[in-house]
Amino acid sequence: MVGIVCLWDRYATPYLAKYEELLSSQGVDYEVIFWNRLTEKGKTTVTKDGRYIYLNQFCASGKKKMLSFLQWRSNIIKILKENHYDNLILLSTVPAILLEEYIIGRYTGRYIFDIRDYTLEMVGLFRKLVMRLVNHSVLTTISSKGFLRWLEPSNKIMVNHNITVDESVDFDAPHFENNEKVRFSFVGNVRLDTQTRAMLISLGRSEKLEQHFYGRVLSICDIEQVIKDNGLTNVFLHGPFGLEEKRRIYAETDLINTVYVNAERVEDIPLGDSTPLPNRLYDALIFYRPLVTSRGTYLAELSEKYHLGVNVNGFDASIEEEILDYVRHFNKEEFIRGCDELRKEVIAEEKQFRNTIFQILKDWR
Repeated sequence: MVGIVCLWDRYATPYLAKYEELLSSQGVDYEVIFWNRLTEKGKTTVTKDGRYIYLNQFCASGKKKMLSFLQWRSNIIKILKENHYDNLILLSTVPAILLEEYIIGRYTGRYIFDIRDYTLEMVGLFRKLVMRLVNHSVLTTISSKGFLRWLEPSNKIMVNHNITVDESVDFDAPHFENNEKVRFSFVGNVRLDTQTRAMLISLGRSEKLEQHFYGRVLSICDIEQVIKDNGLTNVFLHGPFGLEEKRRIYAETDLINTVYVNAERVEDIPLGDSTPLPNRLYDALIFYRPLVTSRGTYLAELSEKYHLGVNVNGFDASIEEEILDYVRHFNKEEFIRGCDELRKEVIAEEKQFRNTIFQILKDWR
């Protein structure tokens, strides 16, 4: 049996679905361990519902958060020992680092390491620990080739795109009408990074743009207070959504908000901000919706290379005009060609990933 270790709940782990589909398609039995983060102190319990195991444990904030993580580590190791999994899938870097000694000591060559979060990659020791996990894995997957800027070369590393679509796309690019407001949408777990916040406020009273946010507002996000304090008039919060609602959301969207940098100057952008690729990139390729993204990021490089949208700085005083200028001069044919070209490359790499996983799972059966 395969054990899948998550640091969050299911809603915050959308990439789990692909692994579940792959495991089920190959007839490999598995269980998933979630951390159900309690907001109030209480007794830690473990509950099970079918193949899903829930570690119900309080998670502190601030400096005490690390203590909660260490307690999580102890509890997860206890669960792993009790269940005697043959193989593991470790979803994201932090849980893998926390469990490193136990994993390498008992599961060398018998785990898949999935790298997709970004926290301490600039710290040399952290990178060294990550590479140790990479080298002892049967396969390490990365959700962005941008991570290769800080990872050492390894034949264990393969890209795992967050895309679940074949060659056919039945959407059309937006038709921008001169007198209609441009609908500018953020789709995913809502948080305010430095540039996101600045842009939200700067565009907050625009009569030509509407800002829409679809998704769960994270506990660390104060977007409602920002809207209230700044008297923003064109921001709409829609709350959590199901995957089946994405088509409707993007049918109503003109531009996708992919601004997420925590720096005002390009030279100050943290490595962790500049290298990831959000799911919204793949949404753009599937639903033909242009991106508005942060200059100085790997995503912006792809956007420029494939003509996927407009790259901005959330602090630009002229950001509204930059976006509207892109809309006025939108080259629909060039945009569609770019989407098709990148999507074709992504699908080819995705097929290679799936074939590799199938071979691993064949050995794990």
